[in-house]
Amino acid sequence: MIVLMALAIAIYRGARAGVVVTLWVVGLVAMLLLFRYHVTSPLDLSF
Repeated sequence: MIVLMALAIAIYRGARAGVVVTLWVVGLVAMLLLFRYHVTSPLDLSF
């Protein structure tokens, strides 16, 4: 969420395209890693 906020602020302030693309890629990688962690983690439910 912090990366997305930084990206929004960078776009609002008119940052260079390289900064915007870099923040976007970092956000994408973080989101994919978080998704991978949650999909592969066991639930360990017992009823």
